[in-house]
Amino acid sequence: MIIKSEKLTFFLLLIILLSSCANSMIENAPWNNTPVPVVFSVISPNEPVQVYLNKTYSQNSPAVKNPYPEAQVYMCGPDNNWIKLTRLSPDTCIFEDSQKQLIVEKGKTYSLKVELSDRTVYAQTTVVPEPALIIDANCILTGDSDIRNIFDSQRYDTLLVNNLSIKYSPPGNKDCEYLFSANSEQIYGTRFPNQGSFQSTDFGTPKDSTSFTLELTTVDPYYKKYLDAESINSLSNNYSNNSPILALIQSFGGVLPQFSNIVNGVGLFGNTVTDRKRITIKPLAK
Repeated sequence: MIIKSEKLTFFLLLIILLSSCANSMIENAPWNNTPVPVVFSVISPNEPVQVYLNKTYSQNSPAVKNPYPEAQVYMCGPDNNWIKLTRLSPDTCIFEDSQKQLIVEKGKTYSLKVELSDRTVYAQTTVVPEPALIIDANCILTGDSDIRNIFDSQRYDTLLVNNLSIKYSPPGNKDCEYLFSANSEQIYGTRFPNQGSFQSTDFGTPKDSTSFTLELTTVDPYYKKYLDAESINSLSNNYSNNSPILALIQSFGGVLPQFSNIVNGVGLFGNTVTDRKRITIKPLAK
């Protein structure tokens, strides 16, 4: 689902440290007196580019849907061709590359710029050049079933239980995180990094499914810090499913981790790269 601003409760972001990739000094964020801009964006190849802009909470400042109506948001790749992003609606804090002019590619560096009336906010991120890749995978029915909650819904359904085994190559940068998912849900199991293998003995699939798309998402080191600070089970690869922004708000209860790679503000400008493979569900051997 595309993010709707009314879902983003704006009491959320009490951030206490600012640590920029361009500035090695750590400064106390002055939230008690002066609200500062909050910027959050996770870009990914083949996904729409979006940026979330808000401000840190202050008890002396009323919460508003659009704290920066004058904001102009830009992003560029290594060609330094700045693309202006479009605010999705007058009362939203979400900006998007609506014309799809930005092409996000592995290994390339992207810059973000937010022009406000009193400052310009900057950030950079380099898309993971060597992401984890799926080599092979097998999914075999066990003959068992289980009743589970269906992701992002209020209903339960009966799923068939499978043995899932995956062979993969890990990311080139050991500081990256990588996660397996299918049907918009993270897959939990046992990871054997030295062997490049992953196994799950209770992977559930719908009763009428004969195949599914397996996704292996590599998360850049800055975004990984968020995952290390609090497990975000609803990590998504794009903004049309469960948004990373919404996942952060829900998982942290409104308080983000104590770091930032945003200059003149706080927040995150990160990236993910996802490898996908269609997997056939094999019947139980007779």
